Amino acid sequence: MLFKRLLILATFTLIGITSIGFADECFQSVEFGLGWRRDDLKWKANRMEESSGSAVASSHINFKDIEMYTAHGKAKWAGSEYYIRLSADYGISDKGRAKDKFRLDASSLFSSEVGAHVSDPVKRRSEFYDFSGAVGYPLTFCECRLLAVPLIGFSYHRQRIRVKHRRHERSSFTSDFSLDSSSNPFDATSTSDLFSSSSSSSEFNPFSDDSVSQLASLIGFHPKKRTSNYRFTWYGFYIGTDIAYALDSCWTIFTELEYHFYDRCHRKRKSFTAVDFVDEYHSEGIAHGFNGTIGTTFAMGSCWFSTIAVDFKWWKSNGKKQDSLQWKSTGINITLGYMF
Repeated sequence: MLFKRLLILATFTLIGITSIGFADECFQSVEFGLGWRRDDLKWKANRMEESSGSAVASSHINFKDIEMYTAHGKAKWAGSEYYIRLSADYGISDKGRAKDKFRLDASSLFSSEVGAHVSDPVKRRSEFYDFSGAVGYPLTFCECRLLAVPLIGFSYHRQRIRVKHRRHERSSFTSDFSLDSSSNPFDATSTSDLFSSSSSSSEFNPFSDDSVSQLASLIGFHPKKRTSNYRFTWYGFYIGTDIAYALDSCWTIFTELEYHFYDRCHRKRKSFTAVDFVDEYHSEGIAHGFNGTIGTTFAMGSCWFSTIAVDFKWWKSNGKKQDSLQWKSTGINITLGYMF
């Protein structure tokens, strides 16, 4: 479905660009630059169920203060009766943190809930992608100094976040833990040393890398794998407007506003929490959001111009089984462009 939508958008865009090449009174521009961005994502999966229904888990992950360096590109084609804008961004992370509040209710295995608070760093070189394309009809006012363009477009955003698990970063194990002796698949004598000092103590952490391999195997923990991967994908159509006002022959201020509605959002994790059905969890839901840009352009002569702009995004998605995801982003871009 996503591929078909992208193919349709690409087809219409190519048709539009081809027709522009033979039109009168048109201008084209391209610009490239670098920037900085900070993202925050909050993912609340309140009811992740094992296929047999014997266990339920919840995970509240806050990917906080993910700072990244970005590369930005944009192209525009405009005439008296058409306007096309294409843009792309690529970001690579420098730092950030992932804080996870995890709880597992498996009455067939444990006599009470198991929970842990984990704080780990986001690995450098986690990747972020943004693509957007829009078409519109330009309207001019104030003797052509003010341009307003109603738009309809399509966007695609993806965050691929990698989290590095470090032993000293695991902050706390917050719940009492004890093994339900009536459902213990291990022989009591072989596990007596394991639970003799901690079967009813909150100091015992079954998610620790120091756990005995028998318990780790029981709940699917793979301690040698130290990196978890999270992937979030947002895509769909939007309506918006581009507005530009020429202050004089050199300076122009502009804004780009987009409202996204009834879009789709996929989230997927490949983690190592110790619970297999959590580690392979995948869900999707309806999403809506708002993207905005405000900036200024300076004409340097000989068709060259430079731009500085501030970007901001706010998105939210709600899925089934009490699954919600919120994404906020702010950034700044400095670009150099050419008009022809």
